[in-house]
Amino acid sequence: RPHFGENRGDLQWRRPNRVTLLNLLHHPIYAGAYRWGHREVDPRKKVPGRPTTGRTFNAHDACRVLIRERFPAYITWEEFETNQHKLAENSTLGKLLAAPRHGPSVLAGLVVCGRCGRHMLVGYGNTTSVAKTLRYSCQRDAIDYGADACQSLSGAALESFVVERLLQAVSPASLELSLAASEDIERERKQLDDHWQQRRARSRYEVEQARRQYAAVEPEHRLVARELERRWDESLRVDEQLQADYARFQRDCPTQLSPHERRQILALSEDLPALWHAATTSPEDRQTVARLLLEQVIVTVEGDTDRVDVELRWAGGFVSRHTLYRPVQTYAQLSNYDELVSRIHALHAEHKTLSEIAETLNAEGFHPPKRSPRFTQGILSCFLRERRVRSGSLPRSETDGQHLHANEWWLADLAAELSMPIATLHRWQRVGWVTSRKVTAAAGRWAIDADADELLRLRRLRDSPRGWPQPYPAELTTPKPKTEETETTAPS
Repeated sequence: RPHFGENRGDLQWRRPNRVTLLNLLHHPIYAGAYRWGHREVDPRKKVPGRPTTGRTFNAHDACRVLIRERFPAYITWEEFETNQHKLAENSTLGKLLAAPRHGPSVLAGLVVCGRCGRHMLVGYGNTTSVAKTLRYSCQRDAIDYGADACQSLSGAALESFVVERLLQAVSPASLELSLAASEDIERERKQLDDHWQQRRARSRYEVEQARRQYAAVEPEHRLVARELERRWDESLRVDEQLQADYARFQRDCPTQLSPHERRQILALSEDLPALWHAATTSPEDRQTVARLLLEQVIVTVEGDTDRVDVELRWAGGFVSRHTLYRPVQTYAQLSNYDELVSRIHALHAEHKTLSEIAETLNAEGFHPPKRSPRFTQGILSCFLRERRVRSGSLPRSETDGQHLHANEWWLADLAAELSMPIATLHRWQRVGWVTSRKVTAAAGRWAIDADADELLRLRRLRDSPRGWPQPYPAELTTPKPKTEETETTAPS
């Protein structure tokens, strides 16, 4: 029921979210209980000038009033207590797994999802190690409504991209930033000095008030005069200590910057990139600089590809649009995958070596999906082998004749067909999980017998979980016996 607006007090049905469901689970009224004192104001936590501060939340068993069986109950009180215990355990687990505060993220709070318009969350992996893996993800719909996650991307790639543009934009304005920093320091010291002046004036007023009270007392009231004299002496001691503290403050923090301090600020402004990457610069300092220059960083990932549209909204209203290519897991996620495959096959058809193909691809702006920013001979060899394209010359023994029988595969070709490492299939051959024979005429290569049923069994074996101590099922590790007489080799 809305509290404000035209439909105030009317019942409205809305889509349930996480906060509504948590309030429903935590409220004891659904178990038939009345509570009072759930939200109280703690005077110690109130901030002067902000009436809504200082509010604290108490659990149902810590409220001042809790009357059970006061209303009709939807669930029993035992079920309600069980739910509260589960919620408390989940909350404790969430606190243990939460990202640490004051993390290394520079753009925390600035990154906005370009699909739904919500702020993206900051997540850290490998929290037990020194180097934390940073990632930005949009999970508000998943958290509130149980929907699918919107999008996510590596934080290191995004921040390095944005920081590079940020330093480029700041470099011409280094002098203005240094002067603004000096003015901010002087303004802050002036505010501190005004605060000290107010304390000194209040102290002098208290001393003068104590003196007047002592002077106005009648001589015959000796007990009263003695108490007023003690108060006067105490106020004098407090005022003397305050004056000494103010003198020390003036020595340590003068209201005006000295010429030496100004020269230091100007010298630091000349090498802002080095200052940004310095070990003495804290993440909070970098976040402060980023918030002074940027209002929002809108990120839109194109599907599941490596292409990311980045929109930087700078302070002052200027908007710049860029394209970022993030690291992805597979070649199929590359936005130019079809063009890359066509280009590699075209160069391979021209009988170019792998090194020449790699140099050509790097010169034309192509890049692998991850781990390496440039193509190499080894990367191209793996790329072609996974697609069953031989990159080297065939042995003479293979070109002289056909050595494979019906339903037989070369070991490397079968590994490519099953999309699995060659070393894993070699191990299966050694332990006898496949029927194999060594072809002496083909330079000792292994031929694996695998018809349609065997291919299905090997795929199931490949996808079977490898958890210890549960072994693989016997029906997946037992090869199908061959029906025809062929030369076989016992596993070594």
